[in-house]
Amino acid sequence: MPRAGAARPPFLSVALISAAALGYEILLMRLFSISQWHHFAWMIISLALLGYGASGSFIALTRQALLPRFDAVYPLNLLLFAIASVGCYLVAQQVPFNAGEILWEWRQSLYLLTLYLLHAVPFFFAANGIALALSRYRDAISLTYAADLLGAGAGALLIIALLFLMLPHSALKAVAMLGLLAALVAVRFICSWK
Repeated sequence: MPRAGAARPPFLSVALISAAALGYEILLMRLFSISQWHHFAWMIISLALLGYGASGSFIALTRQALLPRFDAVYPLNLLLFAIASVGCYLVAQQVPFNAGEILWEWRQSLYLLTLYLLHAVPFFFAANGIALALSRYRDAISLTYAADLLGAGAGALLIIALLFLMLPHSALKAVAMLGLLAALVAVRFICSWK
């Protein structure tokens, strides 16, 4: 239940984190198609769904504990997305996965699983933020969800435009900055009605 002083849900921060998450998903497809075989680029869709699904389970189990702490937990999840989007990618670069050896080297399957789980972490944090906003502002769930969808659409267009202007590794930093902006907007929103 929102406080009496809260005029409306944090639409802008929800839109920004959705834009960052979908931009990150498309960017990972591009990065995987460069660094691994293009067949592995399509697994990004399923790992994004894994992150969102894990978040849904986590929020279902912890919602009653997290909602009273919304002011701290919501922007924290957005900030953790920004950090994890770059951090998990950099850690994943150290995993010695070689797609050409996956059929005869058993460790390659473990490396692939490690990559899979690492890249799902940012989606987990983005989904946590969105789910918390949807749970907190149930009276405006349709408008909050609309902000989520509009942000995701804008993020898809933005990352495609960015990939014409910069290298994928630079675009990764831009996605992280968008996540950071979402966290800053969330903090500003929360501070404005306290």
